[in-house]
Amino acid sequence: MNIKKSILIKAKISFVLISLFSSLIFYRIIILQFKEGNHWRKVSENINLSYLKIKANRGSILSDDGSILATSLPFYKVAFDPSIVDESLFNNKIDSLSFLLSNFFKDKSKKDYRSLIKNAKSSGRRYLRLNKKKINYEEKEILSNWPIFREGRLAGGVIFEKTEQRFRPFSSLGYRTIGSVDEDYNGIVGLEFSFNDYLIGKDGKALYQKMAGNNWKPIYDGNEEEQKMVMILLQP
Repeated sequence: MNIKKSILIKAKISFVLISLFSSLIFYRIIILQFKEGNHWRKVSENINLSYLKIKANRGSILSDDGSILATSLPFYKVAFDPSIVDESLFNNKIDSLSFLLSNFFKDKSKKDYRSLIKNAKSSGRRYLRLNKKKINYEEKEILSNWPIFREGRLAGGVIFEKTEQRFRPFSSLGYRTIGSVDEDYNGIVGLEFSFNDYLIGKDGKALYQKMAGNNWKPIYDGNEEEQKMVMILLQP
């Protein structure tokens, strides 16, 4: 066998091996993309877990007769995980839920809410912020009894993310004495500032999962560290 023929055979063998290797890589990409894609996306989601700080409810300031001078009221952001809702329940109740959302928030039509939620479910999204509006506790109780939502967090997918707002019943009366807080809920003047170390309480921790769009979804695993608050009682 001459040198030219030997080189040609080696080149053909190398070409066949490279072709086979490339085909295997391409085949594996197709499998990962279309057959195992959902599995690995779920694995990735489970990896993106972290314990984040839960800011404590700021303590209340009371007068000596028990009147509230400053307190924190709970409000909630409404989110939804459509991926965990049973298919039959979802199909039967999505129209009713969309109608109620549209009628309550008045920012989208029933059709728009339905499309928003159905698209989120079909794409496997596990976190969908339904509205930017914050609702109070009474409104939260109303939403909790809506179709799908009434099944709770584990079966109905509804997520109520708690926030709080500082409330002074007497408004501007005594403002300079009572004081106020900044956007991080730290006292900046008055009693809010002087007793800030007591009022600020002790922050807790909870497990969160990082979702698309840099959103963090709370995961209730029973290991939350409870946040603590205090009350300040003013006496003459």
